[in-house]
Amino acid sequence: MVIRYITLAVPALPRAAAGGHSFNKKGQVLFEMTFASFGCALDVFDAPDKLALKLAYLDALREGRVQADIARDPYDLLQAALDGAAGLVTVGKLELEAWMTPRPALAAAGEVVVPLYREFLDTGGCAIVSARVREFVRERVLPLTPFMIGVDHSLTGGVLDAICGPDLQEMALVVLDSHFDAIPSQVRRAAAAEAGGTAEPGNEEPEPESYNCGTWIASVISRGLVAPSNIVVIGPSDRPGDAGGLEAEGRAMAAFRDTYAAFESDGVRVIGKHRVREVGAAEAAREAVQGLNARSIYLSVDADIGAGEQVKAVRFLDTIGLEPREVVRLCGSIAVEAAARGVELAGFDVMEIDVHLADIPGSGDRTIEMCAAAAREIMAGSTAG
Repeated sequence: MVIRYITLAVPALPRAAAGGHSFNKKGQVLFEMTFASFGCALDVFDAPDKLALKLAYLDALREGRVQADIARDPYDLLQAALDGAAGLVTVGKLELEAWMTPRPALAAAGEVVVPLYREFLDTGGCAIVSARVREFVRERVLPLTPFMIGVDHSLTGGVLDAICGPDLQEMALVVLDSHFDAIPSQVRRAAAAEAGGTAEPGNEEPEPESYNCGTWIASVISRGLVAPSNIVVIGPSDRPGDAGGLEAEGRAMAAFRDTYAAFESDGVRVIGKHRVREVGAAEAAREAVQGLNARSIYLSVDADIGAGEQVKAVRFLDTIGLEPREVVRLCGSIAVEAAARGVELAGFDVMEIDVHLADIPGSGDRTIEMCAAAAREIMAGSTAG
């Protein structure tokens, strides 16, 4: 099947300023403009409740109950929160077809249906958009340092594809996430069903495995972008054996445990949520960075690392993450540790923000506040060395 979204082109945007400087009207350098922020709001999760949020938004838009200029994606919200940040230039968005985005245009209402999203996921749509991110970064962001603000975490693979070279000792990857995004979808789904007492082996047709937000780290390894020994995942709550982690009892849970353990045996290091709380953010950051053997580091932040009472605007709220202040300190500490060891920050991103839950008036949600503070700490910390 030929899917039509493969023909979309990267929009023509102004190339980042040569030399990475910002100038005033007299031509004087204002500051070293290291980071180039850009957005890509791929949001194709096929869960009915997530599509219901999109449809509710479209109904409100149709009836005039929301303003036409409301933020369409996390980039709009986070850019506003980062306004005035020194060393940051905005590049714009990689535009997608409306139905792929969190808040589609009214004309796309008929395409907001589960089968279309499922087809997109099953036929490699995330890999195609990730490749577009790669070209966007190469053509519109480099040589500045990429800072992506997005939704689907699979897009991180596109940035890495743009900046990683053939030398596996060049790049390290540190991921802050409440989940370990390397487990095959079928393995994770079966384990979750078994843990919840709903497993019925053989009753459902297995869905095809694909590159998506839950498997992108495995793809980064299999494609040779980053060596397993240079990958650290901090904060997951799903590590078997950790307090609160999934426990292997039945066949599906054992498969989940074995898959997880295989990645760790290959060299991927996992610093679970409870370890971070035990030793503190600063020490967890030291543990993460001190074992890396690379010249550059890419830091990827899934907003659900802080999921909880104050941070609810994330796509997956199936677990409680770290406290927002722990997340911010952890981000800054990783950047400082890397800089102190002479490891260059090659880029970073903030992903998996749910815009529908982030801008509800009076909700008190602090997702955008946490993410903005984390971004500022990363940018500031990267110059500490």
